[in-house]
Amino acid sequence: MNTSVTQQTVAVTLNEEYCSRCSICSSLCPFEAIKKEPETGKIVLEIEKCQVCGLCYSTCPATAISSVYYDTDSLTGYLKRAKQEYESDILVIMCKGSSPDFEGVEKLFGVSKFIPLFVPCIGRMPEEVLLRALTMGIRGIHVLACDEDYCRFDKGSAVAGRKILALNLLLEQLGYGTEVITLKRNSLKVKVDKDKCITCGNCVFYCPYHAAKLENGAASFDLDLCRGCGLCVALCPAFALELENWEKERISTLISKLSLEMEKPKVLIFRCQWAVLPPVDEDFGSHVRAIDLPCAARVDMLHILEAFQNGIDGVLIAACHEEECKQEKKGSKEAQHQVMVLKERLSQIGLGDRLHFCFVAPRYPGVFTAELEQFTEGIGADFLKGGR
Repeated sequence: MNTSVTQQTVAVTLNEEYCSRCSICSSLCPFEAIKKEPETGKIVLEIEKCQVCGLCYSTCPATAISSVYYDTDSLTGYLKRAKQEYESDILVIMCKGSSPDFEGVEKLFGVSKFIPLFVPCIGRMPEEVLLRALTMGIRGIHVLACDEDYCRFDKGSAVAGRKILALNLLLEQLGYGTEVITLKRNSLKVKVDKDKCITCGNCVFYCPYHAAKLENGAASFDLDLCRGCGLCVALCPAFALELENWEKERISTLISKLSLEMEKPKVLIFRCQWAVLPPVDEDFGSHVRAIDLPCAARVDMLHILEAFQNGIDGVLIAACHEEECKQEKKGSKEAQHQVMVLKERLSQIGLGDRLHFCFVAPRYPGVFTAELEQFTEGIGADFLKGGR
């Protein structure tokens, strides 16, 4: 797709007039997208390197950096609405890469009724949002971050930990008590059913982190190395592997549920949660729904076929560009290969146009929007013609 027009809108901008040249942003940027020019001292943002982690936005003391994703006003607006919707005064903020289901949250924090807030990285949460939450009647804030060495944005989890420590000290001095904001860390890992394993070695061959090995007639994993990409799960022919919170049955149930909610023509999106950063109150309308995955590598071909079987008219897969894949540059490439193989087979029965794969980056929000619009228009036109 030609992105020359859509790329004019960028997700992160730097206002030079507000910038104090303190260099906090450049020192924290995991991707060297923000640098200080040695000659002039000017702070420069190279948007092509930016992967929209949000660290610069949330830590800039001069508010010189703007982001279209998860800004202070949109997050505060969500909290006001969600406090009434969930009828709770407990807030749980979770990194999408480490968040379990609601039962898992209850086990971790001991709360069964809470306001959920999912963000791509805890490090991007502005302190102002947490302070505003307390003034809105929130009496407790729980934060669930990735393990520090598991963070897809390298420094995000560590920065979040330092922020919360400082905020708790401030809040204690203001009379709120100790540890108003609690922080825990969690990482979602692969699970093995050794009784189903056929020792094919797919997991060993494809694992980007060398976490898998074959021993004693079955696959086993070094969970300290596993990063929860889901590639091994998608490529296991014996269904012996599962990924916590993205189990096959859980995704299958979600596909059926979403299909029932939609009106025809129905378009279902499988997207890497790092390639597309949706707003906290995303609304596609009645024809489109999305399933976020830990990586495009978790896209299971059987789930795509299930979607068609459940009445979905078109399936769109959105992945990070290969060089920006958060899973050792391997997940996006393997996902594309698997989808293209399936697309070729579907083409043989006249359904190839119902499946589309695209590479997108959150720094250009309009690219994904354009991909989706073009695909849904094609599906809609085919639907009006009576095609199946």
